[in-house]
Amino acid sequence: MIPLTLELTNFLSYRSPTVLDLDGIHLACVSGLNGAGKSSLLDAMTWALFGKSRSKSDDDVVNRIAAHHGEMAEVRFDFLLEEVRYRVIRQKQQGRTSALELQMAVAEEEWRTLTEGGVRATQTAIEQLLRMNFETFINASFFLQGQADEFTTKTPGKRKEILADLLSVNRWDRYRDAARARRQQEEMAQAGVDARLQSIEEELAEEETRTEELAAARTRLGTVQEQLQAQEKLLEQMRRVETALKQQRQQVQNLRESLTRSEGRLLKLKQNRERRRQERDTYRELLAQAETIQAAHAAWQEAEALYQQWQEKAEQFHRLQRERRPHELALERARTRLSQRQSELERQQARVAAMREEESELAQTVTRHEEALAKLSTRLEALAAEEEAWHQARESLQEHLSQRKLWQQELEQLQIQARRAERQQAEQEKVRQNLEEAQLALARLDEEAQALAKKRERHALALADLNRLEREQPRLRREMDKLQERIQKLEEEAAGACPLCGQPLTEEHRQEVLAGIRAEGSQNGEHFRENKTQIEALRGEVAELERAIKDAGRLEREQQSQQQRRATAQARLEEIERALAEWQDGGPERLATLEQKLADDEALRAQQAEVERLARQVEEKKGLAQRQQEQQKQLSAAEARLAEIRRAVAGWEEKGEEALVGVRAKLADEDFAPEAQEALAELDRQLATLSYDESAHQAARQTRDDLQEAPDRFQQLKQAEAAVKPLDDTLADLDQQVGEQEETVATVQAQHEAAAAQLESLAGDEGDLRTVEKEVTALREQEIAVHQQVGAARQRLAVLDALRTQRQQQEERRAEISRRIQRLKLLEKACGRDGVQALLIEQALPEIEEDANNLLERLTGGEMRIIFKTQRELKSRDALAETLDIEISDGVGVRPYENFSGGEQFRVNFAIRLALSKILARRAGARLQTLVIDEGFGSQDPLGRQRLVEAINTIRDDFARILVITHIDALRDAFPRRIEVEKGPAGSTLNVV
Repeated sequence: MIPLTLELTNFLSYRSPTVLDLDGIHLACVSGLNGAGKSSLLDAMTWALFGKSRSKSDDDVVNRIAAHHGEMAEVRFDFLLEEVRYRVIRQKQQGRTSALELQMAVAEEEWRTLTEGGVRATQTAIEQLLRMNFETFINASFFLQGQADEFTTKTPGKRKEILADLLSVNRWDRYRDAARARRQQEEMAQAGVDARLQSIEEELAEEETRTEELAAARTRLGTVQEQLQAQEKLLEQMRRVETALKQQRQQVQNLRESLTRSEGRLLKLKQNRERRRQERDTYRELLAQAETIQAAHAAWQEAEALYQQWQEKAEQFHRLQRERRPHELALERARTRLSQRQSELERQQARVAAMREEESELAQTVTRHEEALAKLSTRLEALAAEEEAWHQARESLQEHLSQRKLWQQELEQLQIQARRAERQQAEQEKVRQNLEEAQLALARLDEEAQALAKKRERHALALADLNRLEREQPRLRREMDKLQERIQKLEEEAAGACPLCGQPLTEEHRQEVLAGIRAEGSQNGEHFRENKTQIEALRGEVAELERAIKDAGRLEREQQSQQQRRATAQARLEEIERALAEWQDGGPERLATLEQKLADDEALRAQQAEVERLARQVEEKKGLAQRQQEQQKQLSAAEARLAEIRRAVAGWEEKGEEALVGVRAKLADEDFAPEAQEALAELDRQLATLSYDESAHQAARQTRDDLQEAPDRFQQLKQAEAAVKPLDDTLADLDQQVGEQEETVATVQAQHEAAAAQLESLAGDEGDLRTVEKEVTALREQEIAVHQQVGAARQRLAVLDALRTQRQQQEERRAEISRRIQRLKLLEKACGRDGVQALLIEQALPEIEEDANNLLERLTGGEMRIIFKTQRELKSRDALAETLDIEISDGVGVRPYENFSGGEQFRVNFAIRLALSKILARRAGARLQTLVIDEGFGSQDPLGRQRLVEAINTIRDDFARILVITHIDALRDAFPRRIEVEKGPAGSTLNVV
């Protein structure tokens, strides 16, 4: 991918549309002050391609001023990929989703869209086109500010993680995690199977106990059923007596409730009669005040009519006042506008008076500057010929210096190669010796591995025998116990029936049976003791074999270490032989030729003297040109000011004076807003005609408010007149109802007393029914419980057959799970950091080391070389540990990275970082054609900066586009092209020099 053009609008510090044309630029420096917007150009590229930048969110990339006005940020990025031109356009408005377009050039200014259905799909298309995602692109093409040492300053373990991320080998972490999760699931399943097997064994051991429990439960059931039948007969007899008693109680209760209801109704009738009597008396008192109430009501009606007349006038008055307000405001606004216009014209009159005084002085100044410019132009024309000769001499000197510089660079490279060849010749024998030692160690380790394999086989056989014997011992013990019990029973029965089978048994026959049983017991005892001896021996052997097998991990690690050692030595030996052959093919002859050419510098010194002589003569021209520019600027400023004054004076004389006189006249005569003045006069006439008196209005309101209770009192009087006669009729009816209800209460009370006497006589025959019911209920519950016990005992006994089948199935399942767990453990280890990932990193490290050392030799004149160490010996034991240490060799010896100065560390960082970029691009399937270095020179001394610039020039042919961002002024002229970035009030701008 080669950048061509970059157009930014409202992006970060770039406000107005800004275009960076990189077409034709091979190596350029992006310079400017800190914060000017240099790194924002890189952010624009990554944001356009991937939607990501140093900003935390997309909203942050929108220029703050543009975001405030609702404008959107836009970046248009054109790039060349495999000789085809593409364009990416990304837009973002704050608070809204971004828009993304992908286009391909098919002809001059003719584009074909490649945009997919959405932003995410289009983003995927861009990454597939580039064959890189954001992380790969940044790590491959960009040396971002502050990230050059991200790899070297980390711990060895963190370096491996970073390298794994860069090489994308950490995808194996997902496979390892998947294997671990699957293994954990299988182990949980195995634990469940083990728990189930243990539970099954515990239940099978209870078979005899469960048989006894079933017989006991059946006996208890029979006893409970007999007791229940007897109690149920007694309960039925007592319930018949209880029924009759319950009916009589219900009758007494009904009569008691009827009596209570009758008494309550009587009480309510009396209370209602008293309320009606009080209500009638109140109405009669109100009728006695009828004349007073009617007179107050008539006075209230008169006051209400007067108040409504004043209320209508008040509403008309307030409406006319509201209509006056807009016209008053219009009149005031017109007066204010004229006053402001008068003030403005008076200020303009004062400015024109001051400009007339300044005009004559500026005319003299213009004349002086024109005379000075004429003299400077004459002198500059005289120096033009000398400057042309100086330019030609300097170009000739530059060509000579460039040629010698190329010779010097080639000479330094050849000297580095010569020193490298000497070191490689010395290293060749050491590598051969290391290879032989690794092969011998591998042969020894193979023998140990074969012996360990035999021990593993023996361990498996011994463990199987041990398990078989340990399972057989309990069976032999039970059989010996049973034989001993039979012997005891036979010895106790001297004659009669056999205690074992019930058949007649003679003394002779008894002795024969005893002899047979004792012989069988002796045989089992001997077998038991032999098994015990074998078990002890096998346990010792198994423990010894397990201790030996535990050493397998160390043996495997040593084998891997030696295999890696052998592979590294073989690869290094081939590399050394190939490098020595390349050096011998013309290297020494070319080195001698270059040394001779560089030793002859007589022509160079002569050319330098001529350039210095001409430069002194041309030096005067620079000062004269600067003075000419200053005079021209002063002349232009004076002429511009003079023209501005003349235009202002002419404009005032033409229109300003007349306008000021007119405004003053209008204000004096109040000649403004005539419509508003006429409307106000008409409204004043209407107000005078209305004759509204606010105090009279308030007095009418007060009179009406003082009589506000009169309407309510009049309404109450009307109600009293209508209610007295119905209340008299109601009271007569209530007196009759009270007498009738008193007779009903007396009748119900007599019936209740008779029923209560009959209930008392029946209660003497009632037995303890509740106690019998509780006993029957308890017996029934006991019967149910015993039934459940019988069923449970029967079920617990029947389930043992199914458990035996389940035990066999669970044992087979456990064996299968164990096999899967072992396989998953191997897979987990293989996918881990010390498995496939380590192998992939080991394969990439030699390539990274070679690329880094090639560049580092250019940066340091062959004085420094990088060594990656992937293993180190443990101090606690004789073994190797995985690591990723960085050691650097120089003229003093081999030292860790941390022991070098800041400038030396940066050169190492630069070399490693560029090597990582190359391999990352190759692994991604893309070519590394663009390199961007952001602020990488701050820690370098002058010599280090010069070497870094030379190294960039050395690798420039490896890239189609190289951009170097720096704020150091001394480095700007070290590059053939320069992109200057400045930041002003209107935002950042750029200029290509």
